[in-house]
Amino acid sequence: MNQQSSSRRRALQQLVGLTALGAVNALRAPRALAAEKPARFTIPGVAGKIIRRQDANYEMWRQSMVWHMSKPKRYPEMIVQARSAEDVVAAVKYAAQHKLRVAVRSGGHNSCGPSLRDGGMLLDLSAMDEISIEVDRRIASIQPGVRSLELVTAAREKGLSFPVPHCPSVGLGGFTMGGGIGWNYAQRGGMATLSIVGADVVTADGRLLHVSAREHPDIYWAVRGVGPGFFGVVTRLHLQLYPVPKAILASSYIFPLSQLEMVTATLDRIRKENNVAGVELITVLMHHPEVPADAPPEKSKIVFFTAFVFEDSEQKCLEVLKPFAASDLATKCLVKMENQPFSFEGLYERYFSLNDPAGRCARYAVDNVLTNEGGKALLAVADHFRSAPTKDCHVLASFNMATKPRADACFSWAADCYVGAYGIWDEEQDDPRIYDWLAKNIPLLDQYAVGHYVNEVEGRLNPDRYRQCFTAANWNRLQKLRKQYDPNGVFHSYLGHS
Repeated sequence: MNQQSSSRRRALQQLVGLTALGAVNALRAPRALAAEKPARFTIPGVAGKIIRRQDANYEMWRQSMVWHMSKPKRYPEMIVQARSAEDVVAAVKYAAQHKLRVAVRSGGHNSCGPSLRDGGMLLDLSAMDEISIEVDRRIASIQPGVRSLELVTAAREKGLSFPVPHCPSVGLGGFTMGGGIGWNYAQRGGMATLSIVGADVVTADGRLLHVSAREHPDIYWAVRGVGPGFFGVVTRLHLQLYPVPKAILASSYIFPLSQLEMVTATLDRIRKENNVAGVELITVLMHHPEVPADAPPEKSKIVFFTAFVFEDSEQKCLEVLKPFAASDLATKCLVKMENQPFSFEGLYERYFSLNDPAGRCARYAVDNVLTNEGGKALLAVADHFRSAPTKDCHVLASFNMATKPRADACFSWAADCYVGAYGIWDEEQDDPRIYDWLAKNIPLLDQYAVGHYVNEVEGRLNPDRYRQCFTAANWNRLQKLRKQYDPNGVFHSYLGHS
């Protein structure tokens, strides 16, 4: 392989860590850490392991509840590892009886670590990872601990797919309930939460309910987009599946940051003049992976644009990608990699690397906007991005969201583009300067916001950000439903709102 090919490959691998705020080697810690002998302390009806704060291995378990290194300094009184819906029912009843407020964890991927709260019970669902698929109905029934790659593999064997997260290790419970920006979501009705057709939910009084558009539609409405502030526990999700795309091609182009205005203008023109509504368009402002971290911005900061096309044939993919190849994107770029073929699984295999620095177990902070002016939002933060405090900090925009207001989902923004600012760093002592850099992105982006994506807001320092993730009417409805279904406050709400 020549030097240029090697450079292109490494640059492509870099993109995946940026599109995925996660790591492929994130563990289901409870399975790795569970002891064979019964726990000293038991809860009637709970078969899973229970770890109390006074136990010798408590801190190991506590830290394992968040996969990355941004471990919140919050300490539940006990961690309960549920193995079944029956475990969940028993644990919730026990918590209600003993006035232990409950927080819930499925994958521990959220950068804020909302499942770690002070006091009460942390109910860990990550070991609940069953998958069953009804091929005729194209429905996957999954438990909340199922990871992205696991559903990809199981569905692919049946010729089916789902708009899974861009990172293979993300738990699907939190991902789907918080909205879900996933692979090929542009052709699947927008956010993955809208593909939830039903759920099994344990309520604060210990009932196990099946919710859908016809059964308990108010809880179903909340499940579809509520994120980490849900007033119950989802023990199983029923997801609409879709045919696996017969062909996937991607074209990528790399530019110096100084050409961002040309990139956004060209992208706007292509989208206006061509039918590319179903194309996943990702633009990343990032540090060049082969340039030293201390290099000046004019030499190190780049724009990495990729168009992913999912179609019925390779020929259709090629037709869709033609306008990009015939534009200034192709003639003014530093590097181009056009018409690259992928399988659905290959989106992970080729676009994710264990050694990718942006996918490593670092410290993370994220915030975002949903907007109909994605190009303007990127241009607004470009100058501030030049001062990014680490080489892994980046800004990512995903166009063609195709979301519309929905009466049957609390996620109901009409937005074309997601723009997120990501802080990634190593040392706790650097927290203040990273949070300061991230915070200064927010007013620059918010001037173009119509809403926010609840899975990736920085709620640790700004709890009101959660309220801003919903329309005023939907936020008020969520509060009324919480009072109705959890009048005694068994479950934690959003960070800063309990």
